[in-house]
Amino acid sequence: MTQVINSIEITSPARLHLGFIDLNGSQGRKFGSVGLTIDTFFTKIKVTHIEITKGQINSNCERSKQYAKQFCKVFSIESSFAIDVQSNMPEHSGFGSGTQLALCVGKAISELSNLNLTIEKIAEILDRGNRSGIGIGSYLAGGFLVDGGKGISDKAPPIIARHDFPENWRIVLLIARKQEGMFGSSEKEAFNKLDVFPLEKAQFLSQLVLMKTLPSLIEKDFHSFTSSISILQHEVGYHFSDAQGGVFSNKKVSEIISFLEKKGFKGMGQSSWGPTGFVLCDSDTQAYKVSQLISKNIDLTDIDLQIVKAKNNGASEIIGNRIQTNKNIEIS
Repeated sequence: MTQVINSIEITSPARLHLGFIDLNGSQGRKFGSVGLTIDTFFTKIKVTHIEITKGQINSNCERSKQYAKQFCKVFSIESSFAIDVQSNMPEHSGFGSGTQLALCVGKAISELSNLNLTIEKIAEILDRGNRSGIGIGSYLAGGFLVDGGKGISDKAPPIIARHDFPENWRIVLLIARKQEGMFGSSEKEAFNKLDVFPLEKAQFLSQLVLMKTLPSLIEKDFHSFTSSISILQHEVGYHFSDAQGGVFSNKKVSEIISFLEKKGFKGMGQSSWGPTGFVLCDSDTQAYKVSQLISKNIDLTDIDLQIVKAKNNGASEIIGNRIQTNKNIEIS
């Protein structure tokens, strides 16, 4: 007997966007991203099919309601749905909240409407993944991710590499409480005003990720890995500095990173447009020591420090009696 599914619950993770590889686009693809899924901050929603007036969307979150309406319009879906956003990650802070909310809403309605669309297709419909595929990869599989950039089609950038992040490594988040990163029309305008990214720098960063970042991660060579992330962050941050007011958008985050660099630390930077910063650490012990060092030497007004782990799997979906945690991803 076929089970009738009336509701779906989905929980999807936050991600850190660690930088772009190729902002030049000479090979016909542009951007290319490096990112990491983290085990802190989640989007959790429950979507229920309801028997009321056709085409009605009820939600406690206006943004989720708009995604649902956009999705239903594309497929002429006349069913009605109730969306309960039970938790959401901080918006415009560098965690990818918009993409995760869109994917959760689209996936739930797709399943309830028997469309069975892929996450990549849902992202395309809801206009996500225009520059980066890291949020899509985080939903699908988690872990450390590299995407191959945006081509000329409407498809989101494909994930070309994915690997588990070492279980004992940690991340200290530098969370700015009173600032938002760039988004929407201001983000588009900022990208349009950027100078042309030098071809030789794009080639260098592509080689860096292929020949240093990925191999050192696989070999768990913390020093080499963090060194490569520092280089990537500074090269990309410098290119965006006019748009965001410096290599890093938040002055206090920038102060913390500069302080730690003078102490010899590597593997620090900003996620996406910020303002959230991060410090990579090789253990819980080091993460605690780094947090203490920062706290004792820097005025942390409006900055929260939080030690987190990576998340080596993606979203979890409760569909009827079936619970699925995403882990596998097809590498394009």
